[in-house]
Amino acid sequence: MAFSIIKRVSYIHNAWKGVGTVSSAYSWLAVSGRSPDDTRRDLGLTSGETYEGFPDGNLSGILLPAGWYLVVSERCDYANTRRLRRLSKRCELVTCAVEENIMYASTSFWTNGKLAWEVTHDSQLQAGRHHLEASGKLPTMVDEIRQWYAGEQAAMDQSNQLVDCTMEVPIETARRITGFSFHDALPGEGKERFHHLDHDRATSKWWQFWRR
Repeated sequence: MAFSIIKRVSYIHNAWKGVGTVSSAYSWLAVSGRSPDDTRRDLGLTSGETYEGFPDGNLSGILLPAGWYLVVSERCDYANTRRLRRLSKRCELVTCAVEENIMYASTSFWTNGKLAWEVTHDSQLQAGRHHLEASGKLPTMVDEIRQWYAGEQAAMDQSNQLVDCTMEVPIETARRITGFSFHDALPGEGKERFHHLDHDRATSKWWQFWRR
């Protein structure tokens, strides 16, 4: 099993072979079973200019190799539950939110308008770097991922390194499902072509979907 531990010494790190940087907070959702046009319409977004490289700007989108349509936000936003229910009807939806300055990460899986499961790590809680909370009927890979990173966390603790390995569990889970992670280049030639996403003034504004 090959995993990549990101030692979070600084909260801004290079990604995708040095193309661009990832800020300390970001979030994304990926939809399978709906067209990109339908997904953008339901989010109140329109497709803008296409560009090559790392996600740049407030909101960006891309159709992933595995068929998921991805929407990336440069903030760690928590999605509106009501809108997620509507968006996930007759399809599958994965969310991932990360805020590195407080060592927080969460992923969730929605299908047929319902939340199926969720995995969250929040180092601010009493368990600290060992905190991991899960709900719903989890896929078997979650326990495999959890055990692997628990071993890494134990090794870091034993050597007195202040590294939060548990935070990777939600992030790796989301990557396993969709094929996307800020830590890795997408499969292919390494020339990811994202497009900027603009707010459709004729429909709902972006903050009616993404919210702090």
